Amino acid sequence: MVYQGDALNYIYETPDILQGILEKEEILFRESREILAGREISEIYLTGSGSSYNAAAAVCAFAKKLLGIRVIPVYPVSLMEDAEIISDQAVILGISQQGTSTAVIQALDMLREKCAAVISVTGEYNTEITRHGNANLYVECGYEDAGATTKGYTATVLTLMLFVMMAAELTGRLNVREAAAYRKRLYEMIRNMRQVIADCRPWCEKMAQELKTSTDMIVISGGSLRGSLLEGVLKFSETCRFPVRGYEAEEFMHGIYNSVNASTDFLYLFPADGYEVQRMMKLYEYYEAQGNRQFAVHMPERVSGTDRDGDSGIRSLSCGFLDDPDFSALEYMLPQQMLFVLASRARGIDLNVPRDPEFHTYMKSKL
Repeated sequence: MVYQGDALNYIYETPDILQGILEKEEILFRESREILAGREISEIYLTGSGSSYNAAAAVCAFAKKLLGIRVIPVYPVSLMEDAEIISDQAVILGISQQGTSTAVIQALDMLREKCAAVISVTGEYNTEITRHGNANLYVECGYEDAGATTKGYTATVLTLMLFVMMAAELTGRLNVREAAAYRKRLYEMIRNMRQVIADCRPWCEKMAQELKTSTDMIVISGGSLRGSLLEGVLKFSETCRFPVRGYEAEEFMHGIYNSVNASTDFLYLFPADGYEVQRMMKLYEYYEAQGNRQFAVHMPERVSGTDRDGDSGIRSLSCGFLDDPDFSALEYMLPQQMLFVLASRARGIDLNVPRDPEFHTYMKSKL
């Protein structure tokens, strides 16, 4: 499928899209609220592929914190393999922005008769997936006519976060005052997004020109940004079309370092705080000394040397993040999205035209 939209414009639309979701929350969650009301929830499974899975991974820590139960991001095939041992009190969310993922649809069909709370999560009304759940939850981001998801990913993350908050309220884990405080923080995060986009544009434009020559890249982050890490790997691979891998810092240190060579570039996504930050700084220092080209988002103060071109800090983006401990995944995606869109353009790639247009048709991976 060839698309016609502009992914960069969709990034700029993101704050308004998220604001709209918050304002329409009561309507959007009506079906899922009805199906959860009075229900005991044993665990929640969030299933999807690609960006849908990554969005699930981005919210699971927040979900476990609020709900006090297991919240599991899982690929559809793995969910189907475990169908027989899943509790009938489990809640299943099948996520597909365009509503055409055949694997997600099959997983919902397999579990719908066993679990009464099987919910489709999609950005498209009247699409196929809406006929395979007990309720539907719509990601109100509008049609995204582009070859790589940007606003749709961020809108899905917010929608899943609000679903978790709703479930916590229904089960008595979150009172009215606490819920209002969470929503206030979300409003503040969204208001700040326009400034984040403005801050990161010049840096992304400059770094995109450097990425024109990249042939191998590793994305490094910490556990609190797992969804952003996975989404970065997917989207740089999809749009820039060269090998990209991604690891949490500690995982990288257990053998992956042996695959690094002189042409390996690094992109670091530094969490706001936590154990991973110091480990990532140490890793950055090591490969700086090795001469590898490195890019960093939200790196703490520099502790050694200058970048290879002698311009201190040029490859490190300082951005006006709010660093909210629960919602930072929403703002961290903005510079990463802008960077992969601009880098694909710098490399002469039209991300709206797939490299292999026959792939999904042959594999029957999308309807």
